[in-house]
Order: sequence, then C-alpha cells, then structure tokens
Amino acid sequence: MKQTKLTLFLLAFVIMLTALSAVTPDFKAKPAIRQTNYYWFDITTTWTGRQNTLAAEKTFTGFDESTSNPKTLQEKGWSPANVTVDSQGVPHPKNGSPDKVLYSHP
Repeated sequence: MKQTKLTLFLLAFVIMLTALSAVTPDFKAKPAIRQTNYYWFDITTTWTGRQNTLAAEKTFTGFDESTSNPKTLQEKGWSPANVTVDSQGVPHPKNGSPDKVLYSHP
C-alpha cells in the first residue's frame, strides 16, 4: 500500500511538471485597435461635411473598399494627419492620394 501511494505521488508529480512546462502563458501586449476618424470627400474632392471611422462611413453610405469590377468611385477619405483645416473649419487634403477609397458596385 505504501509503495502504491509513493508511485502514484511520483506519477502525479511528473505529470504536473510536464503540464507546467507544456503550457506557457503569453504575456505579450496585444496591439491596441486603432480607429481613425477620416475626413470624407466626394469624387471632386469636395468635403462631404463628415468625419467618420471607416466602419461608420461604410454603414452610413453603403459603399465599400472592394476593387472588384464593375465599380464606381464614390468617396475618398484622408486621415487627420494628411488634412489641413482652413479658418472657416473646412478641411483640405494635403496630397492627391487618399488614405481610404470607397466604391459603389452597380
């Protein structure tokens, strides 16, 4: 009986050590989800009066980022870093290439 208890104790101890070394927790910091409020412009680069996240703009307009044909360019979005705001509060893109482009698919 004593030898059985010792054998079971040693077996449980070995299993416990093996399990602890097999499972290691991941303590790395997860990157934070970034949500950017883009300034949205129509195809003529006229401000639509909206500053939305990409998800909110997709929901509001029904447009998407898919480049599958047939597609029609509907809106262009610039991040705040790529926009200057004039004295009347109207944003203007600093460059000609938008950060996000939304299309409609007829």
